[in-house]
Amino acid sequence: MRKPAFILTAFIILLFSFQTSGFCTNWYAGAQAGPEFLTSGDDYDLDTAIAFGIYGGYKFDKLVSLEANLITATHDGKGDSELNVTSLLLGPRLTGRVTKDMDIYADAGFGVYILDLDLGPYDRSDTKAGLYLGAGIEFPLKRGIKLGMDFKYHAIFDNHPVDSDTVTLLMRLGFDL
Repeated sequence: MRKPAFILTAFIILLFSFQTSGFCTNWYAGAQAGPEFLTSGDDYDLDTAIAFGIYGGYKFDKLVSLEANLITATHDGKGDSELNVTSLLLGPRLTGRVTKDMDIYADAGFGVYILDLDLGPYDRSDTKAGLYLGAGIEFPLKRGIKLGMDFKYHAIFDNHPVDSDTVTLLMRLGFDL
């Protein structure tokens, strides 16, 4: 657990340094964490997991951007069973300003899902493709810093041996670079 915390801390420090130096203008990035739910998974009695990750994107204008996400979560199950889900996402994002203190957005795109199922003596890893559909809300805290919440439904294609899609509800802290 120390390694992910160290990587996340180093990433946040790097973002602050980019933001204060004026390194970029249309780029943004941030960290995210929150619950990841399985829509099914009763075969192994898998629980809800805490997901965390990073995201970043390029703003083409105030409305359209291209965003990438990396999210990982480990779901515990009966006995020694666990499922590790790592999601790599890429797709367009449409943002609209509701007020000067609130933006809403919708996004959709392609995902690559790395599934690692460990059932004690039985271990199986697989990489699957899928699509995601999401929406979120962001609140500017200071110039170039935003706090938000992101909801995504991940439809994973042919994800045997655990036949389940995932849902993430992540809190985000983002920075304009």
